[in-house]
Order: sequence, then C-alpha cells, then structure tokens
Amino acid sequence: MNKEGITLTMEEKRINDIIVKLISKEISMNDAIRLTGLSERQLYRKKKNYKLYGIDSIPHKSKGKPSGRGYSKTFKDKIVKLYKEEYDGWNFYHFNDTLEDYHHIKVSDSFIYNLLTSHGISSPHKYSIKKKKSHPPRERRENAGELIQVDASKHQWFYNDPKYYYLHGGIDDCTGTVTSCFFQEQETIFGYQMIFKETLENYGIPECLYTDYRTVFKSNKHELTLEEEIEDKKIKNTRFANMLEHIGTDITSTTNPCAKGRIERLWKTFQDRLYNELKKKNIHTIEEANQYLKKVFIPKYNAKFALPIDNNRNHFISLPENFDYNKELAVWSEHKVYHNSYLKYDNFYHIITENNTKVFLPTSSKLRVYKFLDGTEHVLYNDKFYDLKTIKEYQSQIVKPIVVSTKPEKNMNKSTTPNSNKSPWRKGLPPQVSNQSMFYALNHGC
Repeated sequence: MNKEGITLTMEEKRINDIIVKLISKEISMNDAIRLTGLSERQLYRKKKNYKLYGIDSIPHKSKGKPSGRGYSKTFKDKIVKLYKEEYDGWNFYHFNDTLEDYHHIKVSDSFIYNLLTSHGISSPHKYSIKKKKSHPPRERRENAGELIQVDASKHQWFYNDPKYYYLHGGIDDCTGTVTSCFFQEQETIFGYQMIFKETLENYGIPECLYTDYRTVFKSNKHELTLEEEIEDKKIKNTRFANMLEHIGTDITSTTNPCAKGRIERLWKTFQDRLYNELKKKNIHTIEEANQYLKKVFIPKYNAKFALPIDNNRNHFISLPENFDYNKELAVWSEHKVYHNSYLKYDNFYHIITENNTKVFLPTSSKLRVYKFLDGTEHVLYNDKFYDLKTIKEYQSQIVKPIVVSTKPEKNMNKSTTPNSNKSPWRKGLPPQVSNQSMFYALNHGC
C-alpha cells in the first residue's frame, strides 16, 4: 500500500516501476515491451494515463467493485428468506430443486450451499468424515427389469402424526428407477401386490424380485429334514410366491440388508425429501399420500435421479391388453373341503356358494382359495370360480362336546350341585356331539 492508500499487487508494482523508468527515460520502449509483454500502443497509453492520474492509473478501474455478472443482494436475500420461512430444515439440494420447480429460480447447488452457509445456516445433512470398513458395492444388473429390489419402510411419514406407517416400494437394480410406492398402515401382502401391479402397469413383468426373508415372501421352514427329502416333500410357497410363479417372476430373498443397498438408500432419501414435501403440501392421509406419490413425487424423482431405460437392454415383458389384474394378481393357498361344502382357514368356516346358493363339492379334496385384489375370496374347482361366504361367529354356534370321565364318580348331594336342574344334558341330550353333528348344525343354521 502506498502513501495515498492504493493497494497494488506484486505484478501491479512491477508495472508501476517499469512505467516510471520509461517516463524518466531510464529504459527504452523496446525494453519496456520485453519486460511487460505489452504492445507499444498499450505502453504509450499507460504512459499517458500515468502522467495524468499518477499511480491511480495502474490498477484496473473495476478493481474493488462488484462484478456485473453476479447475483444482486436483493436476489440473494429472497432465497435466504424463502429457506428460513418456508423450507427450514430441508436438504440444501432438495431446496434447490424446489426453487426451480415452484419458484422458477435456477442456480447451482454450490451457490445455494455457499449462500446459506454464509448466512449461518448449517446443512441438516452435513456428514463428518469417518473411516469406515470397505464394502465394495455389488455390480448393477445390465438390463432393466432383470432385478427389482422391494422392501417396506416403517417411519413417521406425516407431520405432527406420531403414528408409524409403512411405505412399500420397488426400485430397478439396473437404472435406479422407482417402479412403484404404496402407503399402508401395516406391512402387508396387499401392499406388495399393489406395488407389483403398478410395476406391471408402468413397465411390464420383471424377471425377479429381490426381497428380505419375511413370511410374505418365504416360508418359515428354510430346510427339509432327510426323511422329508426321501419322501420327496417340498417347502410350500407362500401365497405371494404362488402369485409370482403364476405371472412368471422369480423371487430371491436375503437376510442381509446390505445386499439390498439401493432400496435401503432410497428409504433414507425418501424419509428426507418425501416427508418434507408431504408436510409442505399439508398431506396427512394415506389416500392423499398415495395419489401424490403416483402423480407427482415418483415421476419427478425418476426424471432427476434415474437412468433412462435402454430399449436394447429392457427385460420387462409387456402385458396383453386384456390382462385382468384383479384375477391374475390374486394370491392363493390350498385348503381341504369338509362335508361337501365347507372350507376352514384363518380360524373361520367358509361356505362354498354360487349365486348365493350352496354348492356341494367332493369331500376331502384340496382346492385353491383365491383372494382377488378387490378383497373378494373365491375357490377354484374344474377351472371354475365359486364364491365363499364366511361364518364369522361360528364358535358361538358350536356346542362343545363333554368328555366323559372314566374315574368313578364321587358320592355328591345333587341338591348342592350348582345349576344342576338347568344343565342341557338333563334334557335328554347325548353326552357327546360328533363333528358330523356340528357340521349338520352349521349347515342348517347358516
């Protein structure tokens, strides 16, 4: 800094000394050209300006002044105000995406980060650098539809609602495309049916689903005993696995969450981005959230983060136009017929009917019971579906049999026996009721 308060850089000081020597004729013009690298015309102009303005002519005139290419203070203050008032706590990158989508403000991620941090706002997802064990990522599948990772995320998805809800979802392993997501109050087979249905609608039939070891996907019995193998027994499929087998999709399960790393990371992103967007949109019900997912959030997410599906590497199989989702995506299990017209499963008795009329089928035959997507239950016999009517309070209609003791009866005074005169067995009823009598009562009482 000189006596007049002008600060010069080292290069500017060097130019100043050369110009001074040129004016005092201590060096020639050719020497000045060689030392500065400037043209003769530029040096004559600098020499003239130095005689008029002195050392003030050496620095560039725009030095110390704001660049005309930068953003104005008003513009920056607007962004900071928006974040503090409407998007407080949002991920900086998510906030920048929202600025472009809803406020038509397009700036770089680094600009947003530098602007907010310069105003004392810390990133809500600032990570400290920690040395972790090396876990090389599994290679992505080469083709779209080759593998879909599916899972459900338990989380408090709605603002000011302490209740936990389950978000079922699927992501393509090759492209990172979220094929479907669906909210439910519990993790259920219906939730996985719905994400599979939307995957079929939007993309087609995938080759394989990659799941965890929940009983929805795999039986609790993982291995057969030697005796069971000798008898050629097999582990039964779950109802969901039966449905996939019918469609032509394989299922692979794992007990290691790291093996499904793509969908596990997806939940972390959704628990940040989706939660904040549901809060911003004032969405507090499952029905509204499912509509927002399907129409807005997932298409926007895939457009930003997923790779486009290459038609030359697309293993999704297209569905026929007349594909009946209600029937084809039904889950089923086998159950035995009792007394020509009853099935027993899920702790209830079910009457086989057609047009509200009881149907009689061979006793002891095993039939497939289908539960369609609309919730109705049907039984398949000789390629024909029959309806099922559930007896929900059958236990109150069944008279429990009395077991006759073989021990000699004790000598009791009948008058001291409580309610002895009110016992139904004193009215001529037999001491035992057979199963056949029980079903007869049900058959004529339903």
